[in-house]
Amino acid sequence: MKKRLTAVVLAFAVVSCGEKVVYKGETFNKGLELYQKGEYDDAKELLKEAIYKAKDMTTTDIMKARYYLANIYFQQGNYIDAIVEFEEFLSLYPTAPQVPEVLYKLAVSYLKISPSPDRDLTYIRKAMEKAEELIDNYPNSPYVEEAKKIIQQAKKIEAQHLINIADLYERLQKHYSASVYYQLVFEEYPDQIKQDFVIYKIAYNLLNVDKQYTDRIKEYKERIKKLEEKIKKEKDIDKKTVLMNRKKLLEKHLSVLEKRIDEGKQRAEEIIKYALQQYPNSQYKKDMEKLLEKIKQEEKK
Repeated sequence: MKKRLTAVVLAFAVVSCGEKVVYKGETFNKGLELYQKGEYDDAKELLKEAIYKAKDMTTTDIMKARYYLANIYFQQGNYIDAIVEFEEFLSLYPTAPQVPEVLYKLAVSYLKISPSPDRDLTYIRKAMEKAEELIDNYPNSPYVEEAKKIIQQAKKIEAQHLINIADLYERLQKHYSASVYYQLVFEEYPDQIKQDFVIYKIAYNLLNVDKQYTDRIKEYKERIKKLEEKIKKEKDIDKKTVLMNRKKLLEKHLSVLEKRIDEGKQRAEEIIKYALQQYPNSQYKKDMEKLLEKIKQEEKK
């Protein structure tokens, strides 16, 4: 029994002796030295070891190691891992002196991984969020001007995203919907768009709103006509009242669409006249003049 116990103790001692104890000097210090030389791959592994294994790392040492590790990912263009590390840094050290720089690099990283304007804008909005947080909380930071540029880039992508939606509605002949999106772009992103192009598109789609509702208006008129026939034949007062209420509802829907068409043409005319004065050298000038002529010809009918 004593021999067996001795063997177990010896085996444990051998295993324990085989486990290498890692210290700050050979991990963090060496990793920082390699980082400063630009030897990022080796520095990255040493910094990870310092964060998770080194026995004599202080809280400040770990904070710095995390900061440098995130920077390596950023410098190497590995923006997803950079985001993970920078976000972790912010959550652990919200008052660290590196926070303004971290917010800036997070904004850059989110912008870098964002897809084209025809895709989801989640990362674009995250980039704006980080840039705005930097500007609001650290207005004297040297990164503020770059953060403002990021916001402008993000807004330009958002504007193009909305233009793509408007263009899709236009191609589907959903002209009223297209005009709404173009109007939104014009109002919210005036500095990120070609204003003469967008305002021409607003007018064009407003002038063609009737195409979006042609079939629906026809359907409403046919249903109203059928209801009128039923109302004439119906003898029961209660049933007749139900039919008449249904007819009124359809007439209300029909009136909304017809009003939308008429108002669209009026607004289109006002917008074109404004645009021709505001953008006399626009490449869309002839197109706008054609729209105006079309309106005048329809008014004569």
